[in-house]
Amino acid sequence: MTEKTFNMNSFTHAIILKSRIEEVYEYISTSSGIVKWFIGKAKYFYKDSHIRLGNEKARKGDSFLWNWLNKDLELKGVVTESSDNKLFSFTFSPLFFVSIELTKTEENDTRLTLRQEYQDSASKNDFAYINCCTCWVFFMTNLKSVIEHGIDLREKEAADEMMVNY
Repeated sequence: MTEKTFNMNSFTHAIILKSRIEEVYEYISTSSGIVKWFIGKAKYFYKDSHIRLGNEKARKGDSFLWNWLNKDLELKGVVTESSDNKLFSFTFSPLFFVSIELTKTEENDTRLTLRQEYQDSASKNDFAYINCCTCWVFFMTNLKSVIEHGIDLREKEAADEMMVNY
């Protein structure tokens, strides 16, 4: 067994989803899919101003505008890689790159592996790193819940006492 050392340059999470790779890829690469488990609103743009349809897969070079659910917070970014049913990567704020890789298991389920890493190690922000690491666990669990049980675990009603810092 190889010993791994902890560092705050990147983290990796993985989860098994009882679903076909094609279905999972639609949940991560389309605006209609990603709003079911992660973002409140999503738009993907190609050629700078043309909006992709809700079920149309985002492609490498597309830009996006995401609005969080129940927060006055938006995120702009760029799709850096897109390979149907295999890989979807994007910038995640000015700090991070996120890469989502899909592979088929022996049981014909889908293994989703998410890796987030700093774009520039000079801009490290320990709170952002720890917050993202924790929040991705929730959102990946939510994706599993949505896909396998049709239940979205996110709070739909804004509440003043909610203190999720993402």
